[in-house]
Amino acid sequence: MPRRPVGKHLIGITAAAVALVLGPHPEALAPSPASASSSSSAASSAPAPASAPGGPAGVDTSAFNHGGGGEPIDWNRAAAGNAFVFMKATQGTRYRDPWFAEDFAAASRTSLLRAPYHFFDARGPYDAAAQARHFARTARAAGYTGRRPGELPPVLDVESTWVNGRAICPPHAGARQIAALLRHVEADFGVRPVVYTDHSFVALCLGGDARVLKGYQLWLPGYEREPRDLPGTDQGWTFWQYTDRARVPGIPGPVDRSVYRGSLRELRTMAGITGAPGDSGDSGAPGTPGAVRAAPGPPRRRPG
Repeated sequence: MPRRPVGKHLIGITAAAVALVLGPHPEALAPSPASASSSSSAASSAPAPASAPGGPAGVDTSAFNHGGGGEPIDWNRAAAGNAFVFMKATQGTRYRDPWFAEDFAAASRTSLLRAPYHFFDARGPYDAAAQARHFARTARAAGYTGRRPGELPPVLDVESTWVNGRAICPPHAGARQIAALLRHVEADFGVRPVVYTDHSFVALCLGGDARVLKGYQLWLPGYEREPRDLPGTDQGWTFWQYTDRARVPGIPGPVDRSVYRGSLRELRTMAGITGAPGDSGDSGAPGTPGAVRAAPGPPRRRPG
């Protein structure tokens, strides 16, 4: 997902400043994923946990994870140690990740449970419907429906941005716009989306009250410790992104890694698959975090 001095889809300081003025797509401006991984400034600058948390593990990817843009991911190798993958499909109303269609097709031929994600990037106060349509068109063109066995719910990534070393609320990112985006995406796919966000977004854009996200499955970053519940939601995380610098066979360079709060059987049920792992048509890859550890060194910060 996105990246800032916190975590998931950060746009470099200069790129972010230019984007605010000119409006070009951050992936063209930013030095590095998926948009940048966002958690919270403390979380992303902190060391990764000494050992991975338990639960079925997975990754999230974008063009950033292709060795600078030109190296394919070996999805068969990646599937051997992971249970799921979230792939960046779109950002804003125009951008399409250049690797999404190919990656989604390749991952669909493995045991990986999978879903696309959309990075919220408003250019006006009323473009939620346009962003949702862009996301749905791109995902469907790649073969995703949100209802086929093996497909997890679609994901919306809503984060704060970083400018001059500090987090700010992106333009037009208030509760009304977020609620509209969630509503349109659910209507387009017939499936309630998962939401990736962080505490800085809630504090800066939602006035410290995340009730607009109540009832949605949440994917939260926490690179030093387990993420706290979002105020106003009365619920914890469903997916926990615990590092942005894991090393996974088959994926060039460091990659974000997360765990699911539940069993592999429960995760498969979410993806419309019944029966135990290893049944016909499923390789039963365990995807346990212990199979892959976070690489040493400071966290990577990138855009997405």
